[in-house]
Amino acid sequence: MTYVSDDARGAQHLELDTRAVDVLAIGSQVVHGSVGLNAALPMYTAAGLRYAALPTTILSVLPHYPSMHRVDMTGEWLGSALADLVASGALDDVRLVAVGYLPDPGHAAVVARWYSQWNAARLAAGRAAAPLVLDPTLGDVEVGFYNDPAVGPALQRDLVPVATGAVPNLFELAHLTHRPIEELRGEGLLEAARSLLEGGLDWLVVTGLRGELEGRVEQDQIGELVLVGGSVQLRRHPFVPSGAKGVGDVFTAALNARLVRGGSLVEAVDDAARLTADHLRSAQPGASDEPRQV
Repeated sequence: MTYVSDDARGAQHLELDTRAVDVLAIGSQVVHGSVGLNAALPMYTAAGLRYAALPTTILSVLPHYPSMHRVDMTGEWLGSALADLVASGALDDVRLVAVGYLPDPGHAAVVARWYSQWNAARLAAGRAAAPLVLDPTLGDVEVGFYNDPAVGPALQRDLVPVATGAVPNLFELAHLTHRPIEELRGEGLLEAARSLLEGGLDWLVVTGLRGELEGRVEQDQIGELVLVGGSVQLRRHPFVPSGAKGVGDVFTAALNARLVRGGSLVEAVDDAARLTADHLRSAQPGASDEPRQV
């Protein structure tokens, strides 16, 4: 391997795209499919944001197919890759860190330790703090766990305390708060959400609600419970039936993109819901392939 320069500036002229990186996205990557980073990154591109994408695992295809192969990144590699990004100067202007699928419980500690040190160094250098948004990708009601169930406690222990916000679905909220999912209805749902918020988060968005808040979401709607600044809101949006995976990745990335570009959390949730619905409609047979702007 040939090294051109020991100074990051001496190597940056080799980059085809020299724009500042806006978002550091950490999560899964597939060779073929629209989940994880594959689903999230187009949302950042559509919003005019540049990203750095760090895979925690690489899969050939979704694990639902007859044949699938994967390679999980080690904690050591993940930490080293993050250090490389810092040394290159790529993260100097990052405005948000997005953390999604982690296949190994140890990854949570690696990312949390790196983020805490990196953010502290930014503040010491007079730069603004970069929020960390956690999409605690554990699974869903239909499939169950996507990864090692031990990842849930690791997220709660290591990443929730340093995260700015989190975007769990009901399955993930249940496992992060150690409550049966059957209890996440009405006041039980509100209590679980508030308990997770007390772990250090500034805000929380619980996605994919249908009838969990005592009929306050109609049959043709889907809802998001938004907790921020002491307030609780239920946002309602048109429901687009789909069995596709990666919907949560699209929603969270669209929400992150709006937060980076400016706007309140509620505005970001509404934008993300609209764009996710558009994304689902456009993916249906016979739909237009024209790209949609964030």
